Parts: sequence; structure tokens; C-alpha cells
Amino acid sequence: MIRITALALGALMLAGCQTMAGPQDEAYEPGVIAGERGPQAGGDGTGDGSPSCAAAAYQVLVGQPISEVHVASLPSPHRIYARSDMVTMDYRPERLNVVTGDDGTVVEVKCG
Repeated sequence: MIRITALALGALMLAGCQTMAGPQDEAYEPGVIAGERGPQAGGDGTGDGSPSCAAAAYQVLVGQPISEVHVASLPSPHRIYARSDMVTMDYRPERLNVVTGDDGTVVEVKCG
């Protein structure tokens, strides 16, 4: 009886470790949270199928104080951080990064 219980418990533990398959459509991307998906393939205008964060369109922010930037108008996903801040090093080509200097002005706008 103990062996059967132990085997059943082991089978349940292994079943819990199994990964679930995602939706089978082409739009599924592992690790992308719904609502955070950037532009679809070819969104950067190059036609090579790579997503874009539209950093070129936001270069006008460089030199402006971050307090004057209308954050709600930035594309999703985005993040704003100072050069001295610690940030994750995960590269997400669809994410817009707005980097500020110590004085609070935007010093760089880039994808990643």
C-alpha cells in the first residue's frame, strides 16, 4: 500500500513539473505578457520581420526634462530609468527605454 501511494505521489509531482503548451496560433510568443506585445513583424519599416520599439520617433525627447514628458503617450512596453539605476539586462527589442541623466533630463532613447 505504501509503494502504491509513493508511486502515485511521484507521478503527481512529475505531472506538476510538466510545461503547458501555449496557444497554437502564430502570434504566440513565450514570455510576452498580454497587452505588452510591441509592433508586429516588420513594424520597424525594414521589412525583415523584426519588431520595433519606434525609438527613432522619440529622439525628440533627448535633452528634455523627464518631468515634462507625457509618459502616458509612450508606447507599451516602455521603461524609464536613470543611468545610475539598476535594470534587468533582458533584451526586448519591442521595449522603448528612456534613459535619464543625474539632472533628470533625457539623455538617450533606445530599444531593448
